[in-house]
Amino acid sequence: MSTSATPLDAALAWAARGVRVLPVRPGEKAPLTSNGFHDATTDLVVLRRWWSRWPAANVAIATGAPGVDVLDLDVRGAQSGWAALRRLREAGVVSAGAPVVRTPSGGVHLHFIGTDQRNGSLPNEHIDFRSAGGYVLVPPSSVTTKTYSGVYRWERQGMPCARLEWKAATTLLRPPLPQPVAHPPMHPPRRAWGVRTLAAAVEREREGNRNRLLFWAFCEALRSGYDVRPIAEAGVRGGQTVREVEATWRQAVRRVTADGQADSSPAGSASQPRTRTVAAVPSL
Repeated sequence: MSTSATPLDAALAWAARGVRVLPVRPGEKAPLTSNGFHDATTDLVVLRRWWSRWPAANVAIATGAPGVDVLDLDVRGAQSGWAALRRLREAGVVSAGAPVVRTPSGGVHLHFIGTDQRNGSLPNEHIDFRSAGGYVLVPPSSVTTKTYSGVYRWERQGMPCARLEWKAATTLLRPPLPQPVAHPPMHPPRRAWGVRTLAAAVEREREGNRNRLLFWAFCEALRSGYDVRPIAEAGVRGGQTVREVEATWRQAVRRVTADGQADSSPAGSASQPRTRTVAAVPSL
């Protein structure tokens, strides 16, 4: 598939490799057919009919077996997935030599042997994974958005020779959240905050107050003997990175440990005994 190939040429070439192809609206990423990627096919007659009807249509391929899996590295201003890709390569999760498509945003699509893995996304790392049930645009498609415009072009062509294990990638880039061990309080907490309520509040909080609310929620959970994992996970879903969540967790552990007491009712009552909350502080 040369860089000068027409959309129909590219579609036929992919189909000849056994990869299902789909027409997409010119300059966009939305399929032209009514059933989306479910209509993707290797039928050359159908493909010729589609591109006779829509000669300027972009070319998309269905990802997963028997085609290719794709690691989509995004670039948005100063934020990008290059750091994540570097970590994956250094750890040996991503092998060198994968076919590479440069995308209009300035990112890349890396092609791997197709599998039946699930699609996935790590928004904080600016990477997505497309396998069974997904699709991606391929050269010579072009896209125009409010922030960028350009064509998809090959930087390195060829057949994929390695797999990408998405579970291994997510484990490396988003390690398990801290699992504290805390003694339950000797007295009922003075507030009836449930862990689900705390987690929901953390996830809904707007930027600017997220860290402060997460810190408070961790403290409440520690003093009440709750499992803090739902709160930590809510912090990540709400937009904070794993490292930011872990740092806030450590601050909460230090605060509650320094206070030297679990929540008691009423607050500050001299008649209530002081107890100590102990939690394991994970290391990065």
